[in-house]
Amino acid sequence: MFSSVLMVLLALCVLAAGFLTLKRELAASPPTFTSKKEAKDEMVHLFQDRGFFYLTGIALLLQFVYKQGHLLPFDLFQAFLASSGIQALSYLINRKSAGLKTGLVIGVSFIFLLF
Repeated sequence: MFSSVLMVLLALCVLAAGFLTLKRELAASPPTFTSKKEAKDEMVHLFQDRGFFYLTGIALLLQFVYKQGHLLPFDLFQAFLASSGIQALSYLINRKSAGLKTGLVIGVSFIFLLF
């Protein structure tokens, strides 16, 4: 029950962060690029935050170790939700601390595994 409530809260954080990002993007003026190289550099810059991939890897590792290698599709969903929910929560409260996000992902993953 507790993990289900936590899943819903994390999913709502992801939705809220998505809507805020969409709102900011729609309010901003469209970018104008003078060359393909400049457009490619901008696209690469958007994906420079590797924190999401590291947090997903940590959550998957915890799932893998706890389940002794027997992962189900729901376990992958839980790991993805834990990492994306914490990433969205840190975006909403404007915190960039990688250590805090890692600790929260570990805590949320343990809650998902134990409850």
